[in-house]
Amino acid sequence: LVVGGGVDAWDEGDDFGDTGAGPSGVAAAADDLDFGDDDAWDDDLGDLGDDFGASENAEEVDEMAGLADLGDDDGFQMPVAGRPPAGCWATNSSHAADHVAAGGTSSALQLLNRQIAASDFAVVKESMLGCYLGAMMSVPGVPGSGAMQMPLLRNDASGHPGNDSLPRMYLALKDLVAGIRNGYRFFQTGKFNDSRNAFQDILTKIPFAVTKGRQEESEVKEMLAICREYITAIRIKGAMAEAASNPVRATELSAYFTHCDLQPVHLLLALRSAMGTAFKHKNYIVAASFARRLLELPDMSSERNADLRNKAMKVRQKSEQMARNEHELNYDETKTFQIDCKKFAPIYPGTPSEQCSYCGSSYADADMKNKICVTCNFCTVGIQTLGLVTG
Repeated sequence: LVVGGGVDAWDEGDDFGDTGAGPSGVAAAADDLDFGDDDAWDDDLGDLGDDFGASENAEEVDEMAGLADLGDDDGFQMPVAGRPPAGCWATNSSHAADHVAAGGTSSALQLLNRQIAASDFAVVKESMLGCYLGAMMSVPGVPGSGAMQMPLLRNDASGHPGNDSLPRMYLALKDLVAGIRNGYRFFQTGKFNDSRNAFQDILTKIPFAVTKGRQEESEVKEMLAICREYITAIRIKGAMAEAASNPVRATELSAYFTHCDLQPVHLLLALRSAMGTAFKHKNYIVAASFARRLLELPDMSSERNADLRNKAMKVRQKSEQMARNEHELNYDETKTFQIDCKKFAPIYPGTPSEQCSYCGSSYADADMKNKICVTCNFCTVGIQTLGLVTG
């Protein structure tokens, strides 16, 4: 064993001659590595053409071709366009309030003119605005968006009525009743101007009130008559103050005052005033008549009216003893009559007269025909119409 013998010690007889050295030697070594056939490494990437593996014989599919064959029953149908609520309201009703709520001011005014001969619409402007604003509500949307307008219906209790819808009214029967009571209260306390304004306000609202049945319709027409009678009574009361120095006219007006259709408690006040006026001017026949009518009222039996009852009995006794009228009066208590609302004179049966188509005020003067009624202040006298429509 030779230790440290140099490179010769590692000589194992290998031949590393020039034939195996250099690049040609490396190529020869590579040729000696036989990896076999490449098909053994199947990686499924043999065909990467533009059709990405589609068969050359496959047919192209038109995905939109089927849409042409869809019938009306299979495809989407646009819903039928509905009608706006306002359009339904004007079609479904002949009431002026419904047309105003729908925005049909022109058609509403035409209806009022045809039904009650309304001519001066300035006094009903506030009621018309109430009808229009009260039929819609505004619902706020999300931030940045506008509010949504939603109709309010009066016939949707059992579900949406669809094309049969009708607008909700801002006026209810109880509102009219409250106005009548205000007029009564002012009349009772002697505030006649306030009382007249209250009844006048009800007259402008009644044409825009919608009733639900025959009973409410009767109540509305009764309130119309009440307003007419009280406005006439208040106007007569004002004329009495102006004619205080004329005994004949003062007595006549006080007599007409008692023929207005007033509540019993108010008729009591009218009869007391008429009795005092007639007795003061020595018209004892009519004074006795007023005293008898006063004593026949149910309220005269109460204890609070004891003093008035005693005075009425004394006036009746004294007047029956005198049994004469100092003046000739245009008044006959034995006959029924209507009161001329312009001249404040009796219109006896058979006398030609003109009436207001709305409130029913009577006028003996033919010149009042085609003029504005002095009671309601917005309807024409002497035109025959259908009358008030309430539902």
